[in-house]
Amino acid sequence: MLLLLAVLLFVASCSGTAPPGEPEVTETEAGDPIRVEVSVDCSLVLEKEKTKQNAKDVVDLLIARGRCDREGVFFRGDLVLYAGASAFDALQATGLKVNYLDSSFGPFVQAIEGLGQGDGGGTSGWVYLVNGQAPAVSSGLYQLADGDQVRWRYSVEEADTMGDSP
Repeated sequence: MLLLLAVLLFVASCSGTAPPGEPEVTETEAGDPIRVEVSVDCSLVLEKEKTKQNAKDVVDLLIARGRCDREGVFFRGDLVLYAGASAFDALQATGLKVNYLDSSFGPFVQAIEGLGQGDGGGTSGWVYLVNGQAPAVSSGLYQLADGDQVRWRYSVEEADTMGDSP
């Protein structure tokens, strides 16, 4: 019985939860940890007049359920990942519900927390930016560096994908 208790205490102490106030370290590949700033938002759904009502209804429901704030922010904070982590790894480390398809180009994010491609209009969907710029590769192939700022945002119009808006 004492041996069982010792094993349970050891397993509990090895769990992947970080102490309160500390970002959780997520293993992606062996290497030194890196710290990245991550945000995930759908603020453009709330700001753009041309947004289809379907997306506005989804966001209203997400706000009501506490899944995002009134500005459309799902997540904002620092994450500690291992060297070699991708922008997609950072998104998954937020703990948000992500629906994606694997493709030969890497993962294609279809929806985050139920807000999906096409909900806001014909060209709407999730895009990612690193340090304010849209990389030319899939989020699963873009390797992050220490100090990078990763922003996942829901774009409503094609121009929203070119870079960070003010």
